[in-house]
Amino acid sequence: MQTRIVFIWMSILCFAGVTRSYAQCTGINMDGAYIGSPIYNSFDTYEDIQAGESFIDFITLQFGIPYNSNCPGWKLKVRALTNFTNGSATIDAQYVSLRFNRVTTGSPSAAAMGVSTAAIPLSTSDVTLINSNAPFMAPPDYNAVHKYDMLVQGGNHLMVGSGTYSATLVFSLYNSSNVLVSTKNLTASFTVFYSNSCTGVGLSSYFSNAYSFTTYAQQMAGATMTDAATIQYNPNGATCRGWSLKVRASGNFVNGGNSVAPQYVSIRFNRVNSGSPTAGAIGATNTLVPLSTSDANVINPSNASFNGGTEHKFDLVIQGGNHLVLPNGTYTTNLIFSLYNQANQLISTTTVAVNFQINSTTNSYTLVLQNSANQVDMNLTTPAAIAAGVSVVKSLGLKVTGYSAYQVVVKTSGANLVSGTSSNTIPVAAINLEVTKATTTSGGITCYTRPLSIVDQYFVTNPLSDYTQQVVEFNLRYFTTPGDSRFSGSSGTFTTNVLFVAIPM
Repeated sequence: MQTRIVFIWMSILCFAGVTRSYAQCTGINMDGAYIGSPIYNSFDTYEDIQAGESFIDFITLQFGIPYNSNCPGWKLKVRALTNFTNGSATIDAQYVSLRFNRVTTGSPSAAAMGVSTAAIPLSTSDVTLINSNAPFMAPPDYNAVHKYDMLVQGGNHLMVGSGTYSATLVFSLYNSSNVLVSTKNLTASFTVFYSNSCTGVGLSSYFSNAYSFTTYAQQMAGATMTDAATIQYNPNGATCRGWSLKVRASGNFVNGGNSVAPQYVSIRFNRVNSGSPTAGAIGATNTLVPLSTSDANVINPSNASFNGGTEHKFDLVIQGGNHLVLPNGTYTTNLIFSLYNQANQLISTTTVAVNFQINSTTNSYTLVLQNSANQVDMNLTTPAAIAAGVSVVKSLGLKVTGYSAYQVVVKTSGANLVSGTSSNTIPVAAINLEVTKATTTSGGITCYTRPLSIVDQYFVTNPLSDYTQQVVEFNLRYFTTPGDSRFSGSSGTFTTNVLFVAIPM
């Protein structure tokens, strides 16, 4: 009898050792897990894309629980190995969620586990689906089956191209010590049939309403060419939402050897001339967009698609200034308009030649800087030079030929002389210009002495009362005031440009 008692006692000890081993959930697997097929026509319209879709009971997780298991405090986690992809486009995993639906077989129950039915967005890092309050135990149940729904969030993120989007989901079971017990990889997918590629859409364009600058005042003020560029859309049966329109210049506006940089011209959306949708539906604004040789958005991703016969008008706004004081002629460049789809893929382009004319009355006069008057060097490198002042004379430096009354305007390109090696500046007003008549003429021509300025100043007025005043040469003297402190404390080479313009009186 004593021997039998000892034998039973040893059996109990052995059984207790097995129980401790299974307390860490050893042997529990998810080998029987599987994923169902998504709804075939779930994303075949724009409305479907925006609404999203719920795939009920999409994922079945089957837990195989070995005999004598007792697995408390277990956790179920999931991660996506990658974002969902159709091979060429991707949809972020965060737009797909999993939601616990129910327990169909075995225990513990959903209530006992304390599981939430909230949708859990996927990530490429582990997220927790269940943090159980109840153990897996066998007996009584050797299998537990859970159903999960897959929810695909609707929105423009689904408008990246048709195809089947797939990602591998890794389900991981952890014990109460957060030690990995088992994993199961399942491939989840959904199919987008709706195509927003805009394939087949065509663009065409034309130019109108060229502007002609005929006076100096207009050249300084600039101008707007209303409805200058017209863009026509031909969908050719394609669906195209979320599109954008971009524009770039091929280069400068050119007339022979003279040019105007595209940065001085801006484009803006004016209106929908025909077709639909409205400007409000598109989300178009009248914001000025400076041109450059790089693409710039003129219509940001549109909120609506266009139909056949849609036509948009764009204005070109030319900035006034010295850059327009050029020889007469037509200044031309090409604008390249490009249509992109929702995925920022280029769909179509159209090129239109645009231009403006300069036919300014200022060009009826001939004004020449001669005898090296186009370069003025003033040396103030010593305290004595600053104290005494410096004078540079360009004899017969300016020659003007004209056959009607005129004035000569002089101005600088900036408010300051600037250094190429430091941030120091000197006001242009620290330098004075004296203009005196060198040619013998009849009376009436008036010359002036003034400090230089960035604003227009008259230095010569010629009433051209007789032939002696048709071709006139002038002396130019640039000088500084003795002891001008504005030249003290700065060293280096300082420069500015001085512009001479003859304009009608």
